[in-house]
Amino acid sequence: MTRLLLRYRRILVLSTALLLAFVLMTLQARSGGSVALTAKQILLTSISPFLRMMTKSVDVTTMVWNEYVDLRRVRRDNQLLREEVRQLRVELGELRETALEHARLSRLLQLDERVETKAVVARVIGKDTTNWFRSILINIGTNRGIRRHMAVVTNEGLVGRVVEVTALSSRVQLITDPESAVGVLIQRSRAIGVAAGSQDGAIRVEYLPLMADVAVGDRIITSGMGGIFPKGIPVGQVVRSSRPTNATLFQLIEAQPYTDFSSLEEVMVLTRPPASGLPWAREEPSP
Repeated sequence: MTRLLLRYRRILVLSTALLLAFVLMTLQARSGGSVALTAKQILLTSISPFLRMMTKSVDVTTMVWNEYVDLRRVRRDNQLLREEVRQLRVELGELRETALEHARLSRLLQLDERVETKAVVARVIGKDTTNWFRSILINIGTNRGIRRHMAVVTNEGLVGRVVEVTALSSRVQLITDPESAVGVLIQRSRAIGVAAGSQDGAIRVEYLPLMADVAVGDRIITSGMGGIFPKGIPVGQVVRSSRPTNATLFQLIEAQPYTDFSSLEEVMVLTRPPASGLPWAREEPSP
């Protein structure tokens, strides 16, 4: 019984207060005397703490509810802001990538105007990772007039030549392939040799006469001999030159390619050789 009273004590107190109020109003209506006034004062004195507590409870409940509603609204707004930030970051990344691609294509198009020949821009869609990037796959083929043995370049210099062609793609052999051979000359001294790839990604220049004038830093360009690569395309820069002391008739020359094959994304295929040497041949070596 005691537990039941404790459990419903608030309801009992409120019910008692309401009952007393009803009784008070009845007495006041009937007698209007001092008894009713005294009972009224006693009732007001007894229920005032309870009413103040109820008022305070209602205020606290209202405040907590408003804070809860505000908190849910803040969480929702926070989620929306986070999603908006994520989308803006994605768009910013896409814009940066578009800007970089536009810059690369602009350099290729400027090169197309300089070489005064017919050329087609292609995107690199695959690399031969099993052979140290000795070949790449581009996204154009016979549908764009591509044929075997066409030269492939970038604004930096020579990339290689087309070795396989399908309707929609082509494979390009890089100049770093040990099986590749490119007729080259030292731009400063005009000494002629043949450039071939190596396992470490550098270029070896072979068949340079032992007494040819070659120095570290010399610029190497295509010689135009062989009928595949037009004359004047930058190939690389001499990084090591030595003259063997044995009976060898040729120098040992190693060069670093101008083209960065690890970051190759777009290239240009020369579909029609120029009538004369390319304008690259008239450029001075970079300091």
